Amino acid sequence: MKPKSEYYHLKLKLKAELKGFENSLNKQDYNENTTRQYLNYTAYFLGWMRETNQTENQIGYPELLQYINHCKDKNDSARLINRKLASIRKYYEFLELEGKATKNPASGLYLKGKKSGIPNNLLTKEELQKTYESYISYDLRTARNKAIVSLIINQALTSGELQRLEPGNLKLKSGRIVVQGTKSSNGRTLALEANQIIGLQEYLQVTRPEILKALKEAPSWSGRKVNKPNFKALENQLFISLNGAVSIKNSLLHLTAALKRINPKIRDLRQLRQSVIAEWLKTEDVRKVQHKAGHKHVSTTERYQSNNLEDLQEALNQHHPLR
Repeated sequence: MKPKSEYYHLKLKLKAELKGFENSLNKQDYNENTTRQYLNYTAYFLGWMRETNQTENQIGYPELLQYINHCKDKNDSARLINRKLASIRKYYEFLELEGKATKNPASGLYLKGKKSGIPNNLLTKEELQKTYESYISYDLRTARNKAIVSLIINQALTSGELQRLEPGNLKLKSGRIVVQGTKSSNGRTLALEANQIIGLQEYLQVTRPEILKALKEAPSWSGRKVNKPNFKALENQLFISLNGAVSIKNSLLHLTAALKRINPKIRDLRQLRQSVIAEWLKTEDVRKVQHKAGHKHVSTTERYQSNNLEDLQEALNQHHPLR
């Protein structure tokens, strides 16, 4: 039989101490493996913390750097250390909700090279706005695309959310848009900017009906990608492909290509969303941005913050060198 791991014995030893955290994880509907990993790595961290005679509220960035060095001494990979940091962030989220901690020392800490980090070539608020203004609307397709870009650079909607939007999700009278949640994202209601409401209203009341009309009146579908459009499905979608397809994936790909011609720095629509979230974090609280972005976990939002582990280590070494 395979011997029990160090994590298992630590978790068993700290079972009573971890009970509340375990109950919290179970309520968040994680799968069994994710819950076990969070508990294993949190137990490992608590074990190190007890060995070094520290308490949760004594842990700050310098102490976490010592913990990371401890993990490196154990030959942990950068990927494993990042998973351990994610568990610490989750543990401190629990402590904050319980009123047992006032800060999350692992917030924004990641080892360089983490694949899930955001790219460095994000667009500024000015670049985003200029891209929108430079995209010229001259027919049904470009009028639809203009509305799509508006919702990306103002509300940071994902491609999937754009696909799932229904006409009723636009609440133009109250200046709101309702974004439905999924297993991987939270639903939310977002304010529309004053300068985008007129354009969205024109799309909803003029452009979209004309697209549907053109599809229904097409004399022949030969040569088109869709032989028989599903009008029932299309009428429930806010954004509609001009070739009659239910999916707007190809429409978004063509839009991305057009935006790249305006600004070669643009890589894809996801980059635009990331740029918007990064801009939000410059002026708004991380929890508010988490809600606006639809992130399930605050740690996802924190990746957009500028804290970087190696940069922090260099700064600390200048003032508090580790001996």
